[in-house]
Amino acid sequence: MNKQDSETDNIFENKNWIRNFSISIFLHLLFVVVFVFFYGLKNDRSKINSLFFTIDTKEFSTTKQDLVEEPHDDYPTNEQEFPKEQTSETFDEIKTISFSDIVADTTNLDQVYTEPTLNVSIKYPKGWTFIDQNKKKKLDGVTFWESDGIYNPPPYIHLEVVSNEMFIEKRFSYKIELENYQAFYNEPEEMQGYLTQIIYIRTGNDEDFRLKLMMKGKTEFYSFQPKFWAILKSLNFGTSLF
Repeated sequence: MNKQDSETDNIFENKNWIRNFSISIFLHLLFVVVFVFFYGLKNDRSKINSLFFTIDTKEFSTTKQDLVEEPHDDYPTNEQEFPKEQTSETFDEIKTISFSDIVADTTNLDQVYTEPTLNVSIKYPKGWTFIDQNKKKKLDGVTFWESDGIYNPPPYIHLEVVSNEMFIEKRFSYKIELENYQAFYNEPEEMQGYLTQIIYIRTGNDEDFRLKLMMKGKTEFYSFQPKFWAILKSLNFGTSLF
C-alpha cells in the first residue's frame, strides 16, 4: 500500500514538473516573442525616421544647389556677355556755314519792325503784316505773315524770345557765325505738305531767339528761303539797333 502510494506521488510530481517546465518554456518563448516584436518595431521606427531625415537632407541639398546654380542661368558671368560701357558720348560735329555761301535775297525787305524793351529790330517783306506779344512788360514774340494774297495759304515767320537755358548745341547740324550772334539750324522738316525751318539764335545774353518759317509747298518754300536768310541777317537786338 505504501509502495503504491509512493509511485502515485512520483507520477504526480513528474506531471507537475513537466507542467511547470512547459509553462516556463512558454513564458520564455512569449517573452522572446514580445522582445523581438518591440525590438523590430523600434528598428522600423528608426528606419522610418532615418529615411525621413535622408529625404529631407537631400531636398535641402538640392534646393541649395539650385540656389547656387540659378544665377549662372539667369545672369551672364562671362565678360563678353556684358555690353561694354561707353566712356564718352559721340555726336556728329556741327558744320559751320559761312553766310557768304548762302543766297540771301533782300528784294522788297523795305519794312522794319522795332521793339523797345529788348531793342529788337528786324526787316520783313513788303505786303506783310505782324502782331507782337509782350510778357511781363517785355517782348515775348512777334509773328509776321503775308497779307497781299500772293500765297495760299500765306506763309508766316515767328520770332520768339526764349531763355538761353533752352539751348542744346548737339541738337543742331549747322552753325552760322554772324557779327553779333550765332545761328544754329537743321534741314527743313516736312509734315502734311508744310515745310518748317527753325533757326536758334544764340545771343550771349539772358535771352536768345528762335526764328521760324512755315510755308506750304516744297517749291514755294525753297523759292522763298533766300528771303528768309536775308530776314535773319537783318536781326538786331540790345544796343546795336540798325
